[in-house]
Amino acid sequence: MIVSDLLNRVKTHLREVIEDPRTRLDERLLDSFDTQVSEALQEDDRDALVNQLSSLLPTLQQDPSPATRLIEILVRPSSYSFSKIAVIQPPVDFVAGLEIPSPPLNLVTLALLEKACNKPSDTGIIASKPEIVGALIKTWLCTPDTAVAQKASEVIYRFLICDLPYRSDSEEHDVMEVTYEKPLNSSGQGLMWRRIFGDKDIYGSIFSLCSLSTASQNGQLSKRDKTVAQARLLELLVKIADIEPVGSSQIREVEQAYGVKDGGLLEFAATRMVDYRDDVLMHMTLIDFYADYLGRSNVSMSLSYGASPASSGSIRSTNALDFLVKSGLHSRTMSFYLNPEKHDSLDLNYLYGRSANYVSVYCSQYPEHLLQTNPSIPTLISSRLLTVLGNTSSGQWSQGRAPIHDLHVLSSLPPVALLPQPAHPTPLFLLPVQPANAEAFSTLAHNFRGPSVSNHKSQVEKNPKLFGDNKAAARALYFLYLKQCPAFWKELISAAETVALTENALAAMKLMGAIISAEWAPLPADSSVNAPTSPYRLPSENELAVQCSSSEQQLPPSGVMAILTAPALEEVLPYLLQPAQTFSNLVGGRGDTQSSAYRVAVAKFDVLLQLHQKLKELAQVDELFNDVVATVGRRVAQGPMGGSTEVGGRVGTLEL
Repeated sequence: MIVSDLLNRVKTHLREVIEDPRTRLDERLLDSFDTQVSEALQEDDRDALVNQLSSLLPTLQQDPSPATRLIEILVRPSSYSFSKIAVIQPPVDFVAGLEIPSPPLNLVTLALLEKACNKPSDTGIIASKPEIVGALIKTWLCTPDTAVAQKASEVIYRFLICDLPYRSDSEEHDVMEVTYEKPLNSSGQGLMWRRIFGDKDIYGSIFSLCSLSTASQNGQLSKRDKTVAQARLLELLVKIADIEPVGSSQIREVEQAYGVKDGGLLEFAATRMVDYRDDVLMHMTLIDFYADYLGRSNVSMSLSYGASPASSGSIRSTNALDFLVKSGLHSRTMSFYLNPEKHDSLDLNYLYGRSANYVSVYCSQYPEHLLQTNPSIPTLISSRLLTVLGNTSSGQWSQGRAPIHDLHVLSSLPPVALLPQPAHPTPLFLLPVQPANAEAFSTLAHNFRGPSVSNHKSQVEKNPKLFGDNKAAARALYFLYLKQCPAFWKELISAAETVALTENALAAMKLMGAIISAEWAPLPADSSVNAPTSPYRLPSENELAVQCSSSEQQLPPSGVMAILTAPALEEVLPYLLQPAQTFSNLVGGRGDTQSSAYRVAVAKFDVLLQLHQKLKELAQVDELFNDVVATVGRRVAQGPMGGSTEVGGRVGTLEL
């Protein structure tokens, strides 16, 4: 009854506005027709209201926002199909709705157009109308309104994904990342792809609108607006760049006019479009595009490098990496990080971090390529890290001014590349535990934990040997670091107890948890198993024991066993078993979820739970661990805060 009454009031009001366009829209009344009310409407009422609003818009002489918002709400349900929009009277003029300089009207037009993205047959109808597709492309690249541009980009992307020809699960997918699922049991015919990439006028308009060579010509954007269009093109392109029409020549006459050889729109956008030498901001955007493309590409290919035992066979690559390497963009982008002295210092202020991010993506996503195709690259990365970390003072670490970009690179390197060699020390050992620094702790945690099956499934499947070697290398790195920093556990517990420096304390907990849950693998019994041409060398178990000055022939095989061995044993278990620090007499209260003490207590309890689980796994194999399982279990039963004892701590006095 309430919905019916509201519907009648809205209809009556809209009739009044249609009859007299000077009548002000009742914004409060229209806004009361929210999503919840809309979902309760009968389909006939919904259709009638959409038709009434559509007939109102062409004659409206005021801000159309209240009316357009209501239309968007009414057509939002998935049950409202494009076939209903197609019969609206008078017919929806999509071209006029896109071209008019009114963001509310643009957005409602895009909302109606988007309904054709759900079925390939509807997408085909839009693809058959070049004037609509052309207007959509122009609106996307030229509108000064960010929300309209974003929505237009989203609609274009959905059209392209919906129109992809069907591929079975057994076939390799071309799509890099599909945010919107392709309709089940449906197959696109590629009509939208042919319209955008095969229509000379539409395809050429993308080049023309984004090329700086046409800036300020008649009907063209200014140079500033063209850089905005360039950024929008790159943002969409990174999602579809692996799909064949994007990276191959489509209309040579158009492409050659803009200096493109045979790489199509991808080559234009990545190598020709941006004036990266004179526009550092667009250069930043371009490097971000390279990194995103490199990280998202999932169309694999095999590259063969030589016939030696170490390098023969296949090394995983992708269309993205192959394109970036062959075009010289890979080395050019990395050079801002690896060889900063060769670049302008002002540019480096903007590009160093972007380049470091690209290097990180490359190292983490393509470890085989990193290690085997060009051995000098890991050496250059290591040298850069040694320089930066070696020049980072204790004061910088203690004040939280860590070289974030470089630590990101350090975390991305495969552990085998960090093992110290006679001629190449490892930058990992330059990370301090004292003074405490959250970023340094996080980097150590990442490297000591080693790769896990859940996070590296593709590497496990495609290169199980490298995956196993990285797990063994992570174990070696932990013990070698412990050798050069004997006070590691004492200093780490000290950081964990310093609740006033909350981020450091939480990071210290994560480092503890990473070691406890580490999925390590044993080193080879004999170092001679290393291939002579291998890009890295693992020490044997005996060599590691000697380097660590261990009296045991074999060091603990797992993280939890390392915790049960000196020097961790004397520090970690007593700390985890004692009640949490509360400081309720200073700030907050016991159990106050907003207090630093409580956050640290919960993090500490999570580490305790990890330890308890790992100990139970050990006890299933050896009953000797039952006593320690029971002891830890009693503390677990007490919850995060533990006993009721008020504990002191390093709150008033901090050693910085």
